[in-house]
Amino acid sequence: MQAAQLKVFLAKLKSEPLLQSQLTAEGADIVSTAKVASLFIDSNESTTEAVVELSDQEIKDQIFDALSKRNNPSISPIVIWGTLLTVLLILVGVFLNLKY
Repeated sequence: MQAAQLKVFLAKLKSEPLLQSQLTAEGADIVSTAKVASLFIDSNESTTEAVVELSDQEIKDQIFDALSKRNNPSISPIVIWGTLLTVLLILVGVFLNLKY
């Protein structure tokens, strides 16, 4: 698989839940699935990129990296605390209105 093909495949992987589930299934052959799927993805990439062939391990590493970023989104602690505080204030407001 060429680096340009993998780049297009990884972009497609982010938006395709079915493809993600195929790759994360128990016993899935990740490299073969990626190679087959990349054949069916229409790439409008420029052909000026250098042709770089990737090893199976490089393909697997990049797919695992893409999948782990999908499963572990980074959310700022400030956003989390802000959301919790907002919910708490709403609950206190509701409680005070129900009490009186």
